[in-house]
Parts: sequence; C-alpha cells; structure tokens
Amino acid sequence: MVKEIKSIFECKKDSLKFKTIPVCSYGKSLDDEIAGGSITRKKALDLLEHMYMIRTLEDMLEQIKLGLYKSLPKFNYVGPTHLSIGQEATAAGSVWAIGIDDYITSSHRGHGDAMAKGCSMIKLMSDKSLLKLLTSRQQYLEVIGEDFSEGDSREKLEEKALKIHTYRMIAELFGKAHGYCRGVGGGMHIADFELGHLGANAIVGGHVPIAAGAAMSVRYRQDKNLVLCLAGDGSFSNGAVLESLNIATMAQFKNGLMGRKFGLPIIFGIVNNQYAMSGQSVGEITGIDFMARRAAGFDTGLMHAEVVDGMDVLAVADSVKRAKDIIKKGDGPVLLEFMTYRYKGHSLSDPLTYRDREELAQWRARDAISTYEEKLKKAKFPTDQGSKITEKDIKDLSKKVSDRNAAMAVYAAAADYPKDSSMLAHLFSSKTEDKVPKEYSNPKPASPLPKYKRDDKGQINARIAVREAIIEEMARDRRVITFGEDIADYGGAFGVTNDLLKTFSRDRVFNISISEAGMVGAAVGMAMTGLRPIVEIMYNDFIMQALGQIGNQAAKWSYMSGGQISVPMVLRTTIGGGKGYAGQHSQSLEALVTHIPGLKVVAPASAHDFKGLLKSAIRDENPVIFFEQQLIYNSLGAVPQEEYLVPIGKAKILRQGKDITIVCWSYMVEHSLKAAEILEDQGISAEVVDIRTLIPLDIETIIASVKKTGKAIVTSQEVTQSGFASEIITQIQESCFDWLDAPIQRLGAPNGIPPSAENLEKLFLPDAEKLVRIIKEKY
Repeated sequence: MVKEIKSIFECKKDSLKFKTIPVCSYGKSLDDEIAGGSITRKKALDLLEHMYMIRTLEDMLEQIKLGLYKSLPKFNYVGPTHLSIGQEATAAGSVWAIGIDDYITSSHRGHGDAMAKGCSMIKLMSDKSLLKLLTSRQQYLEVIGEDFSEGDSREKLEEKALKIHTYRMIAELFGKAHGYCRGVGGGMHIADFELGHLGANAIVGGHVPIAAGAAMSVRYRQDKNLVLCLAGDGSFSNGAVLESLNIATMAQFKNGLMGRKFGLPIIFGIVNNQYAMSGQSVGEITGIDFMARRAAGFDTGLMHAEVVDGMDVLAVADSVKRAKDIIKKGDGPVLLEFMTYRYKGHSLSDPLTYRDREELAQWRARDAISTYEEKLKKAKFPTDQGSKITEKDIKDLSKKVSDRNAAMAVYAAAADYPKDSSMLAHLFSSKTEDKVPKEYSNPKPASPLPKYKRDDKGQINARIAVREAIIEEMARDRRVITFGEDIADYGGAFGVTNDLLKTFSRDRVFNISISEAGMVGAAVGMAMTGLRPIVEIMYNDFIMQALGQIGNQAAKWSYMSGGQISVPMVLRTTIGGGKGYAGQHSQSLEALVTHIPGLKVVAPASAHDFKGLLKSAIRDENPVIFFEQQLIYNSLGAVPQEEYLVPIGKAKILRQGKDITIVCWSYMVEHSLKAAEILEDQGISAEVVDIRTLIPLDIETIIASVKKTGKAIVTSQEVTQSGFASEIITQIQESCFDWLDAPIQRLGAPNGIPPSAENLEKLFLPDAEKLVRIIKEKY
C-alpha cells in the first residue's frame, strides 16, 4: 500500500536473531554519582524527601482506615486505598530524572507518581516560575495559613509550594473541592495538567494509549519534551497496552515516510511489583520471566529494553536519564522494567492470603528508603555542599515531612466538599476558541488544496462533502491531523480521505495498525496535549473494540480532571446496512455511545449537514462521535463553497405537517421524507424532524412539533431494543403527555442480527414502506 516500500519475501534458510536485554546493569555507587557531578548533596536529600513524602502519604491512608492516625483519629475516609508502599524508588527516581516540561501518565496505584511529579517540578522551577505558581495557587496558601513574598528565600518558597502540593493531594483523596481535580477524580484519577501530569487511571493499562498519543503529539509539534508512562506489570498483558506498544514503534516514525526520522519520545516504565492484583506475572499468568521481553514482539531493536532494580532509586534515575539521551537522538521509544514490590495488598481489604511471609521479608530487607538512607550516611559530599549527611539530618527531614503531611491533612479534612450544584459541572468542556492561535493558523499545505466541482445545482455527493470539511479544517488549523485504518494512500474504505495525503503529507495524514483501542486512546492523548485529532474507525461495528477508550477515557477526562482539560477530538465511523455485509459490518450502534455521558454524538443525513456538522465537530472542545451512513455517501446535495457551519445540538424540520411528527436521523431521514410524500397523497400531513445530533438532543424542537401534531413516531436503522429511539420517546412522553392523541410509536430494525442474504436484509431494514404501514395501522 506504500509504494515507497516493496513487500518482497525471498524464501531462504535462516534464523531470527534477537538482541540481549540487560538486567541490573547499573553498577555505580553514590560516591561515583557525586564524583561525576550527576548528584549534589541537596539533590540527594531531595530524592529522599520525595520518597518520604510518598510513603508518609500512604502510611497516613492506612492509619486513617484503622483509626490510628493521631492528627485525624475520627476522620472517615471514603475512597480507594491502592497503596504503593515499597515502590517509592520507582516513582521518585523515574520522575526525578525527567525534565520540567515532560509529561507523565500513571495508574490507579499512582499516588506516588503524582506526589513525585509535583515535588520534582517544584524543585526544578526557576525562581520566577515558582513565584508564578504560588501566585496562581494563592487561595490554597490562605487556607493553610501561609503567605509569600518575592523576598522569601528559595528554601521558603519551595516549602510553601510543597505544602500546597501535599494539601491538594490529600484534599483530592478526601474528595474535597480544593483537590487537584476538585474532589471528583479521587485518588485513582488524580492529575495536575498544569505540571504535566496527564492523570492516573483506574482502568488497568487505560492510560498507556493516551501516553502514546501524547508522545505522537510531542513528535508532531517537534517539541523537546517526552512522555514517561508508568504502568504495572499486569497492564502489559492488556490488549490496549500491546496495541499501544505496536503504535509507538511504527516504522514510519523513523524511516522517513513521515518526513522527519524521529522515533516516538516515550519511556514505557513497567512497574513490576510482582502482582497483577493477586495474580503473579512470573510463573502464573504469563509465560515469560521478565515483562521486558514484550519488547521483542514490537521492535527489532527491542525498544532498548532493560530490566532495572526498582528498589534502588539511583539505578532507576540512571536508567531514565539514559533513556532520555536515546530519545533526544530520535531513537525512541524506550521500555524499562522496574523490579519492585508492594508490601501491601491490592487494597487494604486484600487479606494477602496469596503471599508468602518469607518473600515479603526478603523484599523488605532491600527496602528502597532504608537502603538509600544508609548510602547517604556513607557518602562523601564536597565541603562546599555541606559535607556529610548525618543520622540527625535524616531524622530531621523525616520529621519535617511527617509534620507537614499531618498539618496539611488536618487542613484538607476541614476543607469544603464540592457544592451540590457542581455535581455535573465539567461534564462537557465550556472552553471556546473562536480563532486559531497564530502559530497554528493557515499552515502551508504540501500541495495546492483540491477544488471539487459542483453540478449546475451546486451539488456534490456526501463523500466529497466530508472530504471538503476535513481539508478546510486542516488548511485552517495545523493542530488538526487525521489517522486511522487505511486512510492514507488507499483513501479509506469508502474513498472519503482520497487526496488528503498528497495535500497535507504523511505527518498529518497517516495509517495506523488495526488497533481500535490503541488508536482511540492515542487520539485522547493527542487532544489532551494540544492537537485536534480526527480518528477514523472503518465500521461502527469495530468501535466495540475501543469502547474502553471511548467511554472511560475520551468521555470522562473533562469531568474527572475537574475541568482542567478538554478533549477536542472527533471519531469518524460508518453505520448501517443495505450492502449485504451482514452481522459485523452492518449495524447501527449509535445507542452504545449515547449512553455514555461526556460524548457528543452526531448522525447527519445530507451532504450539506455532513460538511457543516463535521466542521463544527472538529472545532468543538469535546469528544464527538460522528456517524456516517455508508449509503448516504453517494447522495447528492447542495453544498455551499463558502465557509459555513451547522451547529451541534440543533434539529431541523425538513417538512412541515399537522397530523403526525416523524422523528428520524441518518439514513431514515430519506425514507421519512418518502413516507411523508406517500402519506400526503392519502390525506395525512406528516412533519419530518431530522434531529441531526443525538447528544445533545434538541428536544425542544421535537416537543414543539409533537405539541402541534398530537402524534409521533420515532424511526432509525438501529435495532428496536434499548435503542436511542426509546430515549426520545421517553422525553416526548415526559413533556407532551397532555398533548398526545395516541401512543407514541417507533420503527427500527427487528431485535436480531443483520443478515447477508439480499431478501432477508431488505426484510430486516426499516424503510419508507414500513413506516407508512405502521403509521396507517396505529393512527
């Protein structure tokens, strides 16, 4: 499919060879690091402080649950307790080694990652940036009884910033309005987008596709930063994760197909704490000894895979620093496996019946914090840095962290819960953007924009209308890119994306592996980090492969982040039967996604609306699922050549009537208009309402029509059971009961699976004839 690459296989005897994967290759001492200039006395203590802060926070949660936390003896903590006690070196060391502009993503066991990210960024900030951060977070300083001035020492400013960070971390865990996500995300979804934390994720592996997408965004914009994706060993048996590894290692990033030869700037950090909940990755639920071997299935260079001692904070930091160097050269991605251990169960309700006490004792003997403390006491720091670190220095630091945590916990416990009125705030992003930022506006195309000729009535077909919408938006805004299955050279299964590749180049129009979950998650990551992706899934039947990313990621992050972030992305897909493609290529599954709050859902019926609504969807700040009925692609319609938009959430009355309202969308619009003509000849005046947008639904237009006619029928190609038609009927019944002269009717496909046989498919699909019949029978 890519002419530049010839697919030729010569059959000759040979064998496949694999590179080796280093295991525990780090051999430096702390004194070696000091002599090499990679760590100072202050930085060494910072690392210890970060680990203390992580463990202190999580020890607090356990003690609160047991009623033993002295500062809050009666506080009722309601929330999850997925603790990472034992894993502090992995979080602190990996995040400490990345840059101030780098992103991280994390898992449900991500308190430590979030704490480390905030701590490290505060330490890395310039004085000016630190003052700006404190200014923007002044309201939290006031709550904890603090203030600051430009004359404060660096040490004082850092301490105040760390207090705010600790306070907001605990406030989020406690479900308080001052939490990083306003209390609605909680511990499993904690995020601070301002400091580059793209969120913890309660879906195991759910954040890995997002991380890959964020890295694709960084690569596309040619930024200098990278993405650190931390995920547990259990994640790396998950389908969406494996899809993401494949996407991240696609050859086109490095071989020149996409212009610049530059691999994806992402570090996949496998946090191998030995247990995927209770299942052991080694010896039980996988067939490999190290999860790092996964790399062999995706990259001939094995993603520079390495197994690292995750209990040694210096080894972790060293491996990430070296990974950064690889990425800077354009040779990413990198996969690192951190061998660590969680002392506690999956959660505090876990009885640990599957653990061996001797195993736990052996790991505790290598505890990351205590072993690092001993290294610090023996290390020889230069005199100008303060010389030796003493036992007293360590105890003072430990007490400082403990006291800080206790004080901030008291403030957090006393803080306000979110207001009841805010319960559904941020479900959809309220951000608006009338103009494209100058740096992204009107990018130069790779070749002149194509012009599509209209007929003498100003008509083009719907296929071209969709293409024009994409071309115009890509020409308007460099942040708009499109990718999916076979959309580049091939032009998509239905020819919609023809001409896009030559017009905008493969950097903005590219194929991706058949990885529906991976590609949708990647689009989420791109949208979170400044792009406006259009991802195409060939048939809507395939979106069930991606429902986790659609429903648990794209739909939820505006809300779960407390409105910190928007997810401006469009998922284009096709619906409907009529071509004999049977049960897995002919369904109309709109109702699957209309049941998920946080998504906008569009299903236009004309060339004019295909273009106008798609342009609006691309400009929207929220995730939009855009359904295109395959049989409409060839339909002609008048489409203006000048700029226009069709608003999302606005229905259209296509035919006035007084006896009955026909509510419809997508392909059934054409059949509804035909039915109305037939009924007109028989003395029945039907009003046809094309809803165009399912979510948000313009129920007001429907209600006004039904109140006028007194009767209603709702029709679509979806199967009748649990369809979106039922939702419309319910809302009509709730609002129009006193105006109804007869029960509301519906017409959809039978409650079965689309057949391939031509006669059975015709029988299966609703049409104008069936619509007329049911109206005459019931009314």
